[in-house]
Amino acid sequence: MSTVQQQLTLFRSVCLMQALAENIDELKNTPVYRQSMKNRLNLLETDLRLYLNTLSALFWHEDEEIMMLISRGIDKVTESLATWHPSQLAVLEDALNQIEEQFKQTINEQVLETSERTGRGSVKVENVAP
Repeated sequence: MSTVQQQLTLFRSVCLMQALAENIDELKNTPVYRQSMKNRLNLLETDLRLYLNTLSALFWHEDEEIMMLISRGIDKVTESLATWHPSQLAVLEDALNQIEEQFKQTINEQVLETSERTGRGSVKVENVAP
């Protein structure tokens, strides 16, 4: 796996962990959030927050503006999944597939541009989910 793919995989994992942490917050106001479930989710949330704070500090150090944009995107996705009607969710797969293709094309163009600038070989991104 190339460095770019490793970075994208790590970043995707951070986004998913953030979405999970947000969903745990939403569960706190439901009847599901009781006793053993509450204990397990509290432990998971503590671990997630610790890990996310460490990784976020690394990403924030790089580019605060992009991290704010990503954070708002994660919040919007989480809110949509929690509040949309099932008929709205039915079109989600097609929309995500289109976004993934656009993402791959953009990344490949950036990798190609970088390789042309540096004179190094390029790496084609094929199986990396945004």
